[in-house]
Amino acid sequence: MRIRQLGLKVRQLRAIMIGSWRRLPEPLSWQRGGTMPAGLIERMYAFQVYPREVEEIKGGQVTDVASLQGTLDTAFDQSKLDQGPGIGFNFSSVSRRHDVREFLLSVAFGSPDEALKAAEDLAFRLASSMDNRSNPSLFAVSAHQVQGMSSSRSIVLWTFPQQAVFRFSAGSDNAVIDLMDAFNRESNLRKAALFTGGSGRVDFLGGKVLDLQGTTSNKPAADFWVGKFLDAQLQLGTREGSRLLAKTLRDTHDKCRDDPGAQAQVHAAILGINSSDQSLFSLQDVEDRYFSGRAAEIFHNQVRSEPLRSSRFQLDESAFESQIHYRIYTLKTGVIVSVPLEAADTVEVVNGEEQRVLKLSGAIEEEKLRSRRG
Repeated sequence: MRIRQLGLKVRQLRAIMIGSWRRLPEPLSWQRGGTMPAGLIERMYAFQVYPREVEEIKGGQVTDVASLQGTLDTAFDQSKLDQGPGIGFNFSSVSRRHDVREFLLSVAFGSPDEALKAAEDLAFRLASSMDNRSNPSLFAVSAHQVQGMSSSRSIVLWTFPQQAVFRFSAGSDNAVIDLMDAFNRESNLRKAALFTGGSGRVDFLGGKVLDLQGTTSNKPAADFWVGKFLDAQLQLGTREGSRLLAKTLRDTHDKCRDDPGAQAQVHAAILGINSSDQSLFSLQDVEDRYFSGRAAEIFHNQVRSEPLRSSRFQLDESAFESQIHYRIYTLKTGVIVSVPLEAADTVEVVNGEEQRVLKLSGAIEEEKLRSRRG
């Protein structure tokens, strides 16, 4: 791949990116010292990307990014990208090694040469992910400060349809983009992604996406943005996903009350999840790893929606354990026994001919007498 470095003229790029927002008033927050949700621009790169054409991708670093801030503020605000659905990268192992994540970290925290190379690699990856059903695009990568967090950065990936409105001319040491009027009338932000974090091991594991084509009848052509290009999946929020997983496990356990073997699978799954060093979970991952037979069938039937089943999330241990920390036994005598899962091996359940019997022994640490209402 050979990428020709271009000194993109800010006036021309500004006209490209404002597109359908040109009638909206430009926000003054940046001029007054405020910032858009993604923050003040530190670095920006732009490329002309054609489907499957990777031999020569024209583009490079954009200079004088400050004059683009207002336009990007408006685009970001109108897109509501920061409120979009979450995604999580598809990691092949617990090492959190992922090509797109490495590119983003280089753009955010690398040297100028490393950041430029990473932006070029993202443009190359985008072109390789597109097929003939995809339209040529202006692809931009911007790195932003995060207000009040000096060690964090936000990266925004933007795509605008090209619609055959560019004419490129390049000299020996510079290049010019000639912009046709059609772009200003027809352009719109079609796809975008937002990632925010520091340079640590648990940062940049996922982000937010905008894909206006992903909900149309042209969905197969649009799926490349999240699936192929970003190599990610839709992701539940940390707390939401953790509570859903806990509820699914709890409901599965309750529905398997007549099957001790299936319940044992649920216990093993809970303990395995609590002790795992996985970075991301999904209901489908848990099913594949911990369940078989009837337990797998019951667990699967608790949540049938495929997007929810495959959506990945980071585990919120407190939210998870608050829903599922104890195993509760109610005896026919009215006695209620609450057993922490980590102490489950101190309780024995004996299957008799007509009923199951609980056997429990252990030294008493504390004894209280209280009314029925506590």
